[in-house]
Amino acid sequence: KAAESGSADPYDYFVQAGAYRTQADADAQRAKLAMLGWEARVSEREQNGRTVYRVRVGPFSKRDDAEQLKEKLEGAGVESAMVRVQR
Repeated sequence: KAAESGSADPYDYFVQAGAYRTQADADAQRAKLAMLGWEARVSEREQNGRTVYRVRVGPFSKRDDAEQLKEKLEGAGVESAMVRVQR
């Protein structure tokens, strides 16, 4: 963790709470997160010629913040994964 000594992290972090084949499923997950108090966004992504709807909370500039949210989501029974995106 030497990179954390004052230098800015070149990544943004998101917590992805699912990827769905339909917009409706993604919206349902987004609504569930909203009821738990987290604002998520749905983004479309093409994967293997198929559209996938990803439900993500973020961006977080600090990895620790994303990790804390991931733990809270999992505590609420929501499976999630941390995603790192270069700025």
